[in-house]
Amino acid sequence: MLDTFENLETPSNCQAPAIVPAGLALPTRTLEPGQVLYEADREASSLYIVNHGVLKAVVPTSLGRDRIADLYGPGDVLGLSALDGGNHAETVVAVHDACLTPIDPQQAMNDRNLRDYVLRSLAGQLRRSREMLDEAEMPVGARVTRAFLRLAKQFGLPSDDSEGGIKLPLALTHEDLADLTGSSRVTITRILGELRNDGALEGTRGVYVANLEGLERATDHYVMQVL
Repeated sequence: MLDTFENLETPSNCQAPAIVPAGLALPTRTLEPGQVLYEADREASSLYIVNHGVLKAVVPTSLGRDRIADLYGPGDVLGLSALDGGNHAETVVAVHDACLTPIDPQQAMNDRNLRDYVLRSLAGQLRRSREMLDEAEMPVGARVTRAFLRLAKQFGLPSDDSEGGIKLPLALTHEDLADLTGSSRVTITRILGELRNDGALEGTRGVYVANLEGLERATDHYVMQVL
């Protein structure tokens, strides 16, 4: 079953989620696309719960190019390095207009419900990281299809225009998808064309529509090509 969100667009107001006690919520932070929430190697002093919007975690690689380590949406908790007083391991940038609720990490850990919420978010992020690590050895086409399947689970909405399709209202460029899958923009363009021709994917940046069964078949196809 998809973990869907009702609205990734900017609402008229931005309120702290109900899980955060009124006395613990700090003034919300709003970001426009491209704005940085925090940078890698800077001191981590606050947790952030995403109220709405989409953000990406960017980390450098040994080859000197950036890689998107994860995408975050409503309900995710960011800034987890603040739990041990360390520095941020990643730079977090808004992909869409976003609003977040900052929380003092010590106060969060002293509130049982909020602590459990933070730990569940951490577990989800670790699970996604493990999936991406497992996919690193797959052919690039399979990495792309697996990325779309993961994004559909994380951000997917029912599509009105495509029966059985899942809408991904994400403004991800071909370069973003390349950074997410460890490939090149040219390769991404080619693979997206193949997926469209096969009916596994429709649309373009801003609103993709994914056919989950088609993406699963395409994954098998790309894997079988190298066996």
